[in-house]
Amino acid sequence: MKTRGGRRFIIGAVPGVLLVVAMAACGASPGTAVPGGSPAAPDTSASLSPGPTSSPPAPTRPSAGESTPPTTTGDETGGSTDMSTDGQGDTATAGPAARSLAPFFAAVDEIDGRLDAAAAAVNAGLGDQDATFDRSTIDLVDAAGPGPAADAIPAGLDPATQRAVLLVYSDLVSRFGALRGGDCLQVGTVPRDSLNADCFVRGHAAKVRMPDDVRAAQAAAAASMIGSPDPGSSEAAEVLLRIEYINAANLGCGTMGGYSATDPLPVEWVSEPSGDPTLPPTDGQINGVRFRATFDESAGWNVELLAC
Repeated sequence: MKTRGGRRFIIGAVPGVLLVVAMAACGASPGTAVPGGSPAAPDTSASLSPGPTSSPPAPTRPSAGESTPPTTTGDETGGSTDMSTDGQGDTATAGPAARSLAPFFAAVDEIDGRLDAAAAAVNAGLGDQDATFDRSTIDLVDAAGPGPAADAIPAGLDPATQRAVLLVYSDLVSRFGALRGGDCLQVGTVPRDSLNADCFVRGHAAKVRMPDDVRAAQAAAAASMIGSPDPGSSEAAEVLLRIEYINAANLGCGTMGGYSATDPLPVEWVSEPSGDPTLPPTDGQINGVRFRATFDESAGWNVELLAC
């Protein structure tokens, strides 16, 4: 589960990461790795593509990725405000998106460097016949968790800027998942051919594309404004849902990276029976995956994907 407000973010018990991937029921996770081939070094090998994801019908309720920022008051950026319209005649108070996203891009830069160092350490442990990892290597990988970048993604971005930012975030998670997903990274020495064929190889494509994705996201942020939606709005929840979907596609159900969010992640709010009378109904779907989302005034949003 993931909350916004005093939120925690945990992926696979990784220290310092601030989201919780909650899974329930059974089924294929988006972007699930497919065994086959031979293990290779992280971030330097030929890339493998994640499994395809299907998109449900277009949302029946406007979402953060498909709608304009809501009417707001005040300025969260600490600078001057500008008055703009939401396309429907309503006036929205907003600040520059680039200013609000400065902490995100700073976190991306730091995590990028940590992932490079972590990949180098994993490479050093991969011999021709054996793979040997110690606790310090695992700690180095865990320190490269993408949580700080997720925590710095605000609600209120226009659809194009949000998509560009989430694509950059998904590149980080793909690379992290390639190093830490599944059970590839464990203390000790094992025969290299005993490792899952997808261990350490599915982050290469994200590493290659990431510099261009960062530049595109920075350009989008520089050209756009940011709104200030109510913390309890569906728009705020949808940011968390999209982040959670990206996490699950790269780390859920034993997946080992490989998913970059190049396509939109539509959110549809529709209540459906859970199929279990002891469980509450689900609240909607994100890219075909059902979810529950609840809001508490003190804790913020709590979202859960029923992915696997």
